[in-house]
Amino acid sequence: MSRPGFPKMNSFRIRRGEKKQRGGFSLVEATFSIGLMSFGFLTLAPLLALGMKTARLARDDRAAAHIAQTLVEEAKQGTLATGTAYLDFEGAGCSSAQAAYTVQSTSVTPYLNNASLTQTTFRVTPLGAPDRVRIYAVVFQAQQ
Repeated sequence: MSRPGFPKMNSFRIRRGEKKQRGGFSLVEATFSIGLMSFGFLTLAPLLALGMKTARLARDDRAAAHIAQTLVEEAKQGTLATGTAYLDFEGAGCSSAQAAYTVQSTSVTPYLNNASLTQTTFRVTPLGAPDRVRIYAVVFQAQQ
């Protein structure tokens, strides 16, 4: 019986054989899923290292081609000095301590007994990878 102004009180009943359904994961399920994700990450880690190496090599190749193109234009204008030059990542000249690339340029005039043709060869080497030398050669009409 309930009195006015007071809430009705529910009695406590214990029922045998009934289980209350709960959401969430058990400890075994959580441990298994963490282990499975860790295994997946560990198998993908070598791909990350390979991707970073490939990106660095592509950057070096692109920069070497850009540097060679810039030097070819300088050679066509007659402002290129032969010898060894030290360049940064953008291809600007710098000291040997700050250099990212070394460039050795040689010119051959006249080329094939033709006084108006000049052959210029560039050896562009990234300082971090001396085995990745790129050689560019160009033959052009010398400025008169």
